[in-house]
Amino acid sequence: GTKRDLVLLLDNSISEPKRDALAAAGWKIRFIKRIRNPRAEKYSYNEYNYSKFRLWQLTDYDKIVFIDADIIVLRNLDILFHFPQMSATGNDVWIFNSGIMVIEPSNGTFKILMDRRKEIISYNGGDQGFLNEVFVWWHRLPRRVNFLKNFWANTTNEASVKNELFGADPPKVYSIHYLGLKPWLCYRDYDCNWNIGDQRVYASD
Repeated sequence: GTKRDLVLLLDNSISEPKRDALAAAGWKIRFIKRIRNPRAEKYSYNEYNYSKFRLWQLTDYDKIVFIDADIIVLRNLDILFHFPQMSATGNDVWIFNSGIMVIEPSNGTFKILMDRRKEIISYNGGDQGFLNEVFVWWHRLPRRVNFLKNFWANTTNEASVKNELFGADPPKVYSIHYLGLKPWLCYRDYDCNWNIGDQRVYASD
């Protein structure tokens, strides 16, 4: 466990009974107004994912370890508070993944993000591409901190890395980031990512 505050950013799409249950579980609830992605299609999955910018408004904290809602944490991540903004795991050689980030709240930074949201073109249409254009210098965290669940790179080297991370006792993986369709929205014994061509890279093997 952790002795750090567990803060949850919610909008009005979450019902009161669910909010009460989360608060009872120990979460500190912060209500936010959603921020629309100006380049997103209406009703698309990324229409409001610029709401992540609200993290920089949490100025009652000096530092935040952000964890996306599609991540399952397996080990304590408090060590990340020793790292600076922007610290994250690489999505590939040059790009960081915005699923787990170490940030330092600042109203000045929030203003920069808001002022540039119509100007910057995100490579992936979402917050990750946008933030990579803003934070071009970033500190790389080991991939075991934010292990991206995909199975397209089944090379010998990739298999060796997975065996090292998952085969250890206890496993070295700190968290698993479920890309594509989420297992809790699917079946117990079948990965729905197999049903969609461009999502099959995220399917279980």
